[in-house]
Amino acid sequence: MENKTLVKIYHDGHHFVAHELQKGKTGKRTKKEKTALDNLFDLLYFQGVQQNLRYKSMVDFIINEFVDSYCFKKSEELLNYVENKVKRKLNNLHKRKDRFRRKANLNKWNYFVTFTYDDKLHTASSFKKKLRKCLANLHTRRGWKYMGVFELSPQKKRLHFHGLFYIPQGEMVGEIIEKKDYSLCDHQMQKANCNTFFLNAFGRNDMTEVQANEMTIEYILKYIEKTGEKIVYSRGIASEIIKQVCREDIATEFEDYILKMVLFDDTIDFERDIYDTSLTLYKDKPKLYRQLKFA
Repeated sequence: MENKTLVKIYHDGHHFVAHELQKGKTGKRTKKEKTALDNLFDLLYFQGVQQNLRYKSMVDFIINEFVDSYCFKKSEELLNYVENKVKRKLNNLHKRKDRFRRKANLNKWNYFVTFTYDDKLHTASSFKKKLRKCLANLHTRRGWKYMGVFELSPQKKRLHFHGLFYIPQGEMVGEIIEKKDYSLCDHQMQKANCNTFFLNAFGRNDMTEVQANEMTIEYILKYIEKTGEKIVYSRGIASEIIKQVCREDIATEFEDYILKMVLFDDTIDFERDIYDTSLTLYKDKPKLYRQLKFA
């Protein structure tokens, strides 16, 4: 390794890990148009997810539904189709979760939030649309960063949003007050750190300071797997950064298909290398942003 080398860096939840830049695949991917059979598979797969089915049980469930409910003929071709589609779904889910973990671990968060809408203020559709717009404005005007997922509660079928937020000092809107109310799910009084701005604009909410980052990440990932909802990200959240490092920055090396390096923690400065850089590059230097390949 030369004195200084350009590397790609991510955080695995414990350490900063780097590897030298690899040549990526070239060419534009073409999106395959879904058939009626693909749409039916997606419907049955979602039903299987609601039942917490794993690979073998999922394949059996979908095959049986195709045969019993939709009068398909049981065949080797149908079995291969379902097995390949389930494997692809599980592989995509694994990639989404891995990308979420890397983004969550590389960045700083100071609040775990839950938003629920008030029927007097919104429908489920308007809540989803206007909350996303509101958060995008707070990102642009006040530097907020966020990542999370919408979730339909299984008991009351009510839409919630769960997310991790980074709110810079002095950029909070509204006030956070302690609010008590009765939980219909737990059948007891509960306390919430309620933000008055979101209370007036959307309804009930809870903004709790992040204590254990890893536990919070896995809590949100549970909803991603259960609902299949797309993850909501603010712009410019890096899952990896590109930076020059020298031999003195490396704590140890290991093989994981390619040579990787564990860096000393003080190699990366959050404000300089992650937060300020991602905001500046996204707003003012989009071409350079793309060249540096922030995920």
